[in-house]
Amino acid sequence: MVTKVLLATPSHEVRDHLGHVFGESGGFELAAAVSDGASVLTALDRQPDIDIVVVDEAADDGHGHAVARSVGLATPLTGIVMVVDAHSPAEMSRAMASAMEVGARSVIARNAGLEEVLTRLETVASWSAMARASIAAERNGGRSGQVVAVAGAKGGVGTSVLALLLARAGRSNDTVLVDLDLGAGDLTAYTGVRTRRSVVDLAAVEGEVTGRMLRETTYEVPGGLRLLPAPSEGERGEAMTAAATRSIVSALRFESGLAVIDVGSHLDEPRATALEFADRVLLVTTPDLPALRAARRSLAQWDRLAVRRPSTVELVLNRRTPRDEVTPALVERIVERPIAFTVPDGGVAFAGAVNTATLLETPTPVHAAVAKVGVAAIRQEASAAREGTADGPTEVEALVAGSARRSGGRKGTGRRRAGVRTVAGRRGPGRAGADPEAGQSTVELPVVVLVVLMVLLLCVQGIGWASGLLAARAAAQEGARTVGVLGYYDDLGGRRDDVVDQVRDDVRDQLPGTFREVVSDSDIEVSSDTVSVRVTVPTLVPGVDLSASSSAAVYREG
Repeated sequence: MVTKVLLATPSHEVRDHLGHVFGESGGFELAAAVSDGASVLTALDRQPDIDIVVVDEAADDGHGHAVARSVGLATPLTGIVMVVDAHSPAEMSRAMASAMEVGARSVIARNAGLEEVLTRLETVASWSAMARASIAAERNGGRSGQVVAVAGAKGGVGTSVLALLLARAGRSNDTVLVDLDLGAGDLTAYTGVRTRRSVVDLAAVEGEVTGRMLRETTYEVPGGLRLLPAPSEGERGEAMTAAATRSIVSALRFESGLAVIDVGSHLDEPRATALEFADRVLLVTTPDLPALRAARRSLAQWDRLAVRRPSTVELVLNRRTPRDEVTPALVERIVERPIAFTVPDGGVAFAGAVNTATLLETPTPVHAAVAKVGVAAIRQEASAAREGTADGPTEVEALVAGSARRSGGRKGTGRRRAGVRTVAGRRGPGRAGADPEAGQSTVELPVVVLVVLMVLLLCVQGIGWASGLLAARAAAQEGARTVGVLGYYDDLGGRRDDVVDQVRDDVRDQLPGTFREVVSDSDIEVSSDTVSVRVTVPTLVPGVDLSASSSAAVYREG
């Protein structure tokens, strides 16, 4: 790791000498060189990742010690090194004492060699790194326990159940499940626990939340978890504050290896604080348009209020079934976030476990799916959330922009046609009284009729091609669903020909009769990732046909 250094000196000799030293060293980089104290503070504001500031005692007309003192007060974790005019050990000792009085960590002589300069800078860089790490560890409660917040796009998408199953999937001896849905928390009902204490009881102690307080407030539930419940009286949730939430999150990070927080679907100060300070945030939605629009609104709201950047939020698609009309690709297009993982619909067995408060004891396909793909979202060593797409318009933005351009083109055409009609209107009276131009309308009428007929034919042809494209898209999606359900590879890793034949049959069944008859096996391409369909659209010109192609991505269930 390269250590960035800021140099403050009015001397060109010192600047050139230290510049050569940094150039020969692979561990230090001269980020900037300034000549006065004001410029030092400005450079530190612009580059907060600077680790060491080297201050010449001759800076600011000989007031270099005052510059060093101001730097120490502004950025106490930045290492300060003084450049002094000293040649003997006694002079270096006196210079070191003077430098330490203003907050410097070391001194170097103007004519110091490469080895001496690097040795002193490495010592100061080590001190700065240790100081920053110590402060960061203190802010994190001195422990690297992970906090995962689970939020719902709206009510009824399964946020609480998913939080419970995620905690169960990543359970250990020190896993805590927190119900921060203060007004409508129902984790106690799902776990079958009767409670007298709740998370609100910790609000009164705000900055003094300890491990003992957490243990006295939480309840053991089946599966090796501990539950910090929401208050049974929803109005008590108003006692919770943002400061109390911050203290509870810090205590959870210190006292537990994993804490899963159910924040519900509404946003207030305590839940916004939990979302802000959590290590990971999962946004749960279902494959229906109201929930997807709500998810998009939640991401925009969090971004506007500086609670959480959308690129740091992971999208979870819950209750997914092969019969869903809203595909995962459409989900990502609407919400403008990639899907982290999907959870299938639980069916009758899962509903029975929910109704009997035996979710933690009764295994269902949902449990298996969360244990298989959901646990990666809460594992400590899992990679950070994807940063989203690269710069440039997203697919949705491109579609909107294209729609706007087409709309603008139609408006422009309308204005141009209106202009023609206006000009024709002005010419009309002149022609009415002029016999030499009386036959002009007779000449223009066939041309106008021909143009109108051509436009109509093109429109009919366009409608036919669009119909073929829609049919190909629907058929490709049906084929992709078949591959996702049946699987493309067999146990030995080879292609399953029976699945390919089934996909082609499903594609043909999905196509209308006019297209089904002309689609051959070569027009249906099946792979493990995509299904492509090409249909032939007849035209009004004999011997000329158009083709419409569409592809659909395969999403494996479970």
